[in-house]
Parts: sequence; structure tokens; C-alpha cells
Amino acid sequence: MNIFNLIPIGFFNPLASGSNNRIYADCLQVIYDEYDREITFRMERDRIRDAIAIYLMENHIDVVSDIDDYSLNQKVPDEKAASSSYLDLASQIIRKLSSDEVGWLEEEIDDASFGRNIIMTEQGIMLAELLARLEKPETAEFSSYIYNIYNTLSNIEQYDDIYVDVLKNVYKNAKGLSKDLKTLATFIKKIIERMIHEETFESLTENLLDYFNGDFIKEYSRLTKRQNIRTYRRVILHRLNDLRIEKTKENLVICCKKEEKISDDKAEECVDDMIDNTVRFLDGDYDRIMSNIKHKINVYLQVAVGRARFIRNKEKNIRGDIEKTLKILGDEMKELDIHDSIPDEMKSLFAFDDNQFIDLSSISYPRRSQIIRENSTQDLVEIDEEDIERTRSEFEKELEDIYAKDKMSEYLNNIIGERLKIDTMDFPLENKVQLLKMLSSAVYAEESGYIIDVEDGYIETDQMLIRKFSMKRK
Repeated sequence: MNIFNLIPIGFFNPLASGSNNRIYADCLQVIYDEYDREITFRMERDRIRDAIAIYLMENHIDVVSDIDDYSLNQKVPDEKAASSSYLDLASQIIRKLSSDEVGWLEEEIDDASFGRNIIMTEQGIMLAELLARLEKPETAEFSSYIYNIYNTLSNIEQYDDIYVDVLKNVYKNAKGLSKDLKTLATFIKKIIERMIHEETFESLTENLLDYFNGDFIKEYSRLTKRQNIRTYRRVILHRLNDLRIEKTKENLVICCKKEEKISDDKAEECVDDMIDNTVRFLDGDYDRIMSNIKHKINVYLQVAVGRARFIRNKEKNIRGDIEKTLKILGDEMKELDIHDSIPDEMKSLFAFDDNQFIDLSSISYPRRSQIIRENSTQDLVEIDEEDIERTRSEFEKELEDIYAKDKMSEYLNNIIGERLKIDTMDFPLENKVQLLKMLSSAVYAEESGYIIDVEDGYIETDQMLIRKFSMKRK
């Protein structure tokens, strides 16, 4: 259905008025803010009128010329008349926004008190929220999308409607993450374009901190470090593929058909598309988008530094531009034979002949090589067999690989002892060497006669996240 069949014919007219669009947009925001602490979008007309009148008074707005059958001189005789004029003007604005042509508000009579109430229409609420986001965009929390997807798929059994509560919710979060990351990439590009047009070195340096410490940098950093999707992606993709299991998919199709009111074939196609699109984004498109953002950030930093150097060098070269200008003036003065007519105290200003293009700082002296003036000798010291053996032993100790396969096999046998199975919590992890021994033993586990199974969850040690696993003898 066409959107213009759902909204009044003049819905956007107040925003199209060149002289008053700011006033109407502000009034809509004032009205929307008044409902902030109410339980519904219904309020007494007088409260709305007073809020708009205060806005008009604080901003010294005395006339809104496109309101029908209303005119008011900007000069008011006294304070009482001014207050009355603002209340009248606020009432006129409410009537305009409540008209059938605009439809931002609705006016109704309360059946109990017979007072008049103002109701924000559904379209008026969405328009107010859109204008607020355009004026002050919300900062997206990228990691929340990942957490929501992971937590939802990790607790499928607790939901009654697996389509609405699980698949549709996961698909919505994946789409939201994709949209916000693409917006981030576009935002970085606009910053680069804005930086290139900085006119002075001062204005660039004033904004550099804002550029480098922007929210998009923080969000990107959080998403690529501790809250990286790679920590959760394996589990997420595994659980998404579990949704394709016959019994689970049948339940999904039934719930989808009921929710979307479509046929069995359409419901099955819808479920397949949601799973496929979510898997494709998390397993492929996400990495391409992040790589694009990283590239743009690198370009952005290079442009910032390059632009700073260019502007700095440009301003440092003002002295050279002045000298060049004076030289041109001096040459012109010689051609016109007026050089000798200027006062003696000014002649030094036009002396460019001596060291015109070379100064002492630009001269590089060749470095003289050092001459060996006398031979030097050093006595030789002989060492015995004991010293040779001790030195060899020290070298062998330094070259010894404490993480070799045979040593890791012995290490595993000591850890497992008489037990049949151990897990990550059985390994000592008090320092970095012990952590590396655990990882090395896991690498050589199969060759050492053990079966290793990867389990859900992670342990954090030495500022690292290690996937949980268990080992048992073959």
C-alpha cells in the first residue's frame, strides 16, 4: 500500500514552509517531550498550549505567517498582552497541527470532564522520533547485537514461539548490526571529506582529538577486541544450522505460517531465507564489512596526518612567499631605474644577490673516515676441557625445546595420572609457561594417545580467552 494513502494530504506541508519549518519541527518536539512522563500520548489541551507558548516566548516568535485567519503585530503593548498573544498563537498552532490536512495531532472531548485533550497520532509520533534522530543520531552499540544473537540461540528451549522469539529476533539483530556497520563506514567517509576541507592548521588541530576519539572509533575497538564476534561465531553458526533439523524446521514453518499468515510453501521459503541470510552475513559479509571499515580508518588517519603536514608546511612557507614577492618588486624597481632613488635604510630589504638560494644549514660536509694509526693486539686465553664441557652444556640448555612432542606426552601422563579423563580446569595455569604447556599438550594430544573434545564456554587466563576442552585416553 502506498504510504500517501495512509497519511493526510498535507502531512509534510508544515516542514516544507521555508520560513516556519523550524518552528513547526520544534513545536512537535516540545509536544512529544511533554508526553515523556505520561502513561499515554493523551494530555490536556491547556498543558500542550502552555508548553508551546513558553517555547514561542523564549524564542521571541510573535508571528507565524502561514496560519490561516491569524495575524499579529510583532510589537505588543504590555506584558499581559504579550502573554495572551503567545497563548493565542499556541492555540492556532495546535489547531493547524490537529487539522485533517496535517494530522500530527488529534483533538478530542473527554467524556468524563468534558475537557479537551490532545492526542499525538501514530504518524505524528514516528515523525517526532525521526526528526530527533536526524538532529542527534543515536550511537549504536554494536556488541549488543552479538550478545542478543548468542544468548537467544543458546536458550532456544525456553521459548514457546521459536519463529518469533528465536529466528525472527536473531534475523532482526543481524540486519541491525549490518545496517549500523554500513552506516559507520559511510560516517567515516564523510569525516574524511570534511577533514580535507579544513582551512587552517588551527582548525584542523582543534578537531583532531574529536576525530580520533569519536564514538565510531570506540565502538569499532570494542567490536574487534574483547567483544569480537569470533568469540561467539562458532556457537552461533552451529545453533543456526541446528534450526535446519527436520523437527525444528517443521516447528519453525508452522509458527511462521501462523505469525505471517502465509501458505506452507511461503512459510518454508521465508524460514530458509532468514537462516541463509543470517549465516551468510555472520560467516562472510561481516568480515568484508569490517575489513572495509578498517581500510577507511587507515585512510582516515593517513589523510589526517598528511593534511596536518601540508597545512603546517604551507604556513611555514609564508616567509618564502614574502621573499619571492620582494624579489619580484626588486627586479621591477631595477628595470624602472628607481632602485637608486629609495632611501639607504630601505635598500637592505631588496638585497637578494648574496646567498640567494643557499645558506649554511643546507651544506652537508662529507664525513671523514677514521684512520688506524697503530695496530692493537689482544692476548689469547686457552680454556680446558672442563670449561668447554660447561659451555656446551649451557648452550644445549638454552636450545632445549621444553614444548617438544615427547616432553608434552610426558607432561600429559603426569597430569592425568590414574584418571581416565581431564579438562582445562585440571591444568595448572599460574604463569605463562604453564599456559603454553597446556596449549602445546593439546596440540600433541592425539599423537600422544589421547582424544580431545571441544566443549562450550571459555576460561580467561593471563588476559586470554581459552576455549574449554577435555582429554581422555584412547
